[in-house]
Amino acid sequence: MLKTRFVKFVPIFIALLVLVPVGTALAHSPVFPGENHSPATAYHIDDPVKSWAIYDELDHLDEGDYYEFSMSRGEKIQLALLTPESPAEGGFLPSFALLIPEMTQGDKAPDHIEVPAGYGATIIDGRDPGRATYEAFSPGWFYEVANMTTNAPADGIYYVVVFGAMQNNDTHTNEDHENHDHDQEAARYGLVVGYIESFTPIELIMVQFNVQKVYAWEGQNQFVTLLPIILVLVIGGIVLYLRSRKGRAPKGISKWLAAFAGLAFLGSGVIILYQMFLTLGVTGFHGQAMITLIFFVFSVILGVVTLLYAVRDKPILTTRRRIGLVITGLIALFMWSGLYLGTALAIVAALVPAYSVRKD
Repeated sequence: MLKTRFVKFVPIFIALLVLVPVGTALAHSPVFPGENHSPATAYHIDDPVKSWAIYDELDHLDEGDYYEFSMSRGEKIQLALLTPESPAEGGFLPSFALLIPEMTQGDKAPDHIEVPAGYGATIIDGRDPGRATYEAFSPGWFYEVANMTTNAPADGIYYVVVFGAMQNNDTHTNEDHENHDHDQEAARYGLVVGYIESFTPIELIMVQFNVQKVYAWEGQNQFVTLLPIILVLVIGGIVLYLRSRKGRAPKGISKWLAAFAGLAFLGSGVIILYQMFLTLGVTGFHGQAMITLIFFVFSVILGVVTLLYAVRDKPILTTRRRIGLVITGLIALFMWSGLYLGTALAIVAALVPAYSVRKD
């Protein structure tokens, strides 16, 4: 009996062990800003110490994207600039300027960058790193082309301006440069601001949605990114249907809902595995893939446990098992498994009336 109860709590223990170190050590809170092409329309970053990953793209190479934040003298400013595509292959190499208040001398900014009165610029030129970095959290990849760590020399509002140009290489001609305004994919970049990784509960809940947007930022087809979970749901549904024709269907609506919740969790595991191998194809083998595998294994555990409840004739839907289904759904929500569908189905499965056999 004691062993059985312990096994039921293993997923919860795994969730706590994985969520704390991975969520705080490797992740940035994602942001997807809108139009911000001047100091007046700069995207405001509320807490520049917290680690943010801002995913955006330059509409035109003759303009910049502006971000602003407030700092006190002596506070650390940490910035990094990323691209999803190799500058050597895609040709796009962004740079950034930090616009500093009360700075009397500084670097000369490009003509198309607006420097407010009373500000000076520090230019950090982008450089091709030559190799992509593996991101275990998504999983995904990026090329870090620039970074900067400094202390704020004065109190006030600081601006970061991201701008870029096509590299001059043999594979990109002047005509490519002239036509670049029509090539949105080549101008994608990510700006990392801050250094303290933390999540609010809402940000944790939104991770599954935001990760899909990050995949799109990387240039992936969004239907293809969802195809693994779609296939698992379809194939699993067919298997359940064939079992039902043999009289082995899940007993009652709760078990049917739980069955598809389990399939959604397994589908998330397949997505993670697909993305991991896709990323390794760009970065080469990386030890942090083991962290990604933990998320894969966890989704599989959630799926198997939920499916075992669904396909067994017993147990019936007791209060304890209702609580178990709700807990499973909530753990999946905060561990980014099931793309919300699994969580919703597991919780609904816990709330429906219990299955009962009619007696003649």
